[in-house]
Amino acid sequence: MNSGNLREPHSDDLVTKRDDPNYAQVSGYVPKELALRFKVLCTSEEMSQSEALEEAIALWMQKKEDSKRTSSNNDR
Repeated sequence: MNSGNLREPHSDDLVTKRDDPNYAQVSGYVPKELALRFKVLCTSEEMSQSEALEEAIALWMQKKEDSKRTSSNNDR
């Protein structure tokens, strides 16, 4: 039941990440077995592949940045 200007959201109202200008598509090729394990784990964790990739990329970048910081501090 709607009251006033409130209305039920339609699927047309939902902005997907594909349509969101704040998101970009990233792709690459990985071994088939790794891709299958990734898909199975995402499903079992009830997590989208996009969410899992975002988390994995952020962790990878943090690890690389920490490693660079550590090596530059050791050079002093």
